[in-house]
Amino acid sequence: MQQILRTEGISKQFLVRKGLVAGDVINALDDVNIYLNEGEILALVGASGSGKSTLARILVLLYRPSKGKIYFMDQDVTNYKGRRLKKYRSDIQMVFQDPYASLDPYHTVDWHIRRPLILSHYKGNIDERIDELLEMVKLNPPSYFRGKFPHQISGGQRQRVYLARALAVNPKVLIADEPVSMLDVSLRIEVLDLLASIRDNLGIGVIYITHDLNTVSVISDRIYVLHDGKIVESGRTQDVIKNPADSYTRALIEAAPDPYKRL
Repeated sequence: MQQILRTEGISKQFLVRKGLVAGDVINALDDVNIYLNEGEILALVGASGSGKSTLARILVLLYRPSKGKIYFMDQDVTNYKGRRLKKYRSDIQMVFQDPYASLDPYHTVDWHIRRPLILSHYKGNIDERIDELLEMVKLNPPSYFRGKFPHQISGGQRQRVYLARALAVNPKVLIADEPVSMLDVSLRIEVLDLLASIRDNLGIGVIYITHDLNTVSVISDRIYVLHDGKIVESGRTQDVIKNPADSYTRALIEAAPDPYKRL
């Protein structure tokens, strides 16, 4: 299995600019080392403030690390700028927590998917590609959804539209940051199954970020548990779930609801 994305000693500090602690430095990440294999679903798990979303934004170079390096296909991309950064960001697509905030309310589903295809200079038939992407994320029939605005479809459907948009540029890695936390339980399972299906059909690597260890057990192959910016446990998902070595991991497992409880 080919390794496509890895970090070496990633640390991130933020300077507090306002409030009672202005001037203090917050250590958001401390010496974080992870890797992602091609065709693998990797989970980053931790409570709010653990550093997992900061790490996600560093992986797509929305933040620059204070220390350490990021390697994509064995190339150091840490300081990429300009065209190289643009190309890298097309290979590493991110899906955010709130599907409504991620979509422009003034534009249709068709526009949201058509735009990245145009910007990436897609050579084929764009209308056929839009239909293909909508079918890929189980929005059928495509003709029904293409003319809809974000407020006219459900939260689960909006998340699928954003997935289709992210997949339009044929990324090698998909980073899903809490993609189901704002959805009803039944819809969460549908979106998780869809992520697994995308991985199986396209062979891309997926990084799934969440605070919920039980949803992780549904789809991920391996897991990293973050606490206060550090990795406290890692391994194959089922091994970690069944035999957690760290007390923080055990606390997350005990706090996690059963994702199938209401199904």
